[in-house]
Amino acid sequence: MKLRGKSLLVLAIVVLMTTIASAQESTMPVGEGMPNFGPPEEIKQMAVMVGDWHYAGQMKMSPEADWTNHEAEVSYSLVCGGAVLQMTFTGMMMGMEMQGLSLVTFDRETKMWQQIWVDNFAARMSMYTGTFKDGKWSMGGEDLMDGQKMFTRTTTYDITDKEFKWIMENSMDGENWFISMRGIYIKK
Repeated sequence: MKLRGKSLLVLAIVVLMTTIASAQESTMPVGEGMPNFGPPEEIKQMAVMVGDWHYAGQMKMSPEADWTNHEAEVSYSLVCGGAVLQMTFTGMMMGMEMQGLSLVTFDRETKMWQQIWVDNFAARMSMYTGTFKDGKWSMGGEDLMDGQKMFTRTTTYDITDKEFKWIMENSMDGENWFISMRGIYIKK
């Protein structure tokens, strides 16, 4: 029963985020003594990603495995009044169609980027936090793979208005890392 409750909570969050995402883009005025509302200034760093992209990448499930190729069509948009960068991902991976959704924002309180990723393969939400420094957007967090804790970190780099590169690294112990995915996004 607990699993069903968590599944309903995840579904409610996705529905809520989709509803908010479809709301009109606007900023809220800030009154004296009120906290900042609306899009954080930092989100402008990622505005270059807005648009439609073609992704070509490779993946492997372990350090010893061979690389396999995959491709996807990706769309980035600013939602929730410009406060959140939403990404949709649709492509073939391991011979199956993969659909993914990412929501990213900058938390003014923690001064960290936050990301939620969900896809039809794992059917669970992965949550990451990170920084944007020296032209690299780095995010990391914990995931589960076959019931075991696994650490994940991603780096988006060489970001221009025409292309950017991305890698995902994984570790079972938080010390020994391997690149599990790598790719390039080309703007359409």
